[in-house]
Amino acid sequence: MKHYDYIEWLFYKNGMLSQEKSEEMEQHLYSCDTCMEIFLSLIDEKEEKSAGKIISDDFTSKAIRDISKVEQIKSKSKQTKRAFNYQFGYYAAVASVTIILTLGGFYVDLVDAVPKISASIEITENNSNGIADFSNKIVNSASSFLLSIENTENNWRENNER
Repeated sequence: MKHYDYIEWLFYKNGMLSQEKSEEMEQHLYSCDTCMEIFLSLIDEKEEKSAGKIISDDFTSKAIRDISKVEQIKSKSKQTKRAFNYQFGYYAAVASVTIILTLGGFYVDLVDAVPKISASIEITENNSNGIADFSNKIVNSASSFLLSIENTENNWRENNER
């Protein structure tokens, strides 16, 4: 994230920048606390007094009341919309993956591969290093499973190329 220095914020405050650059810096203020601190340090008593003349005495109470109304409305609609989008995206992703795997014959090959994987696991009587043996079994099983998937995919490609 690019930060702006004190001089750039001084130019911004005094309106000495192009409108495009001013808008860019203003957008940056929304997301950068460091630059916001620099900009706020440029505000002096003269500006505070002139702002006090423009703003009515009940501004704060009106603003807080209005903000609380807006937050309640937005939070309910955003939660509902977000939940719907999440569920829809989830179901669409699951359906897509299922269709792809079904068309590729993955489930049929998986049924054939499970017995091969279980047969490839060696059961040893010597428990000298149980953790290492268990790790080796997992690695061997995963390797065999991946190889069977690869072989199935290659067979499927060969059949489709014909």
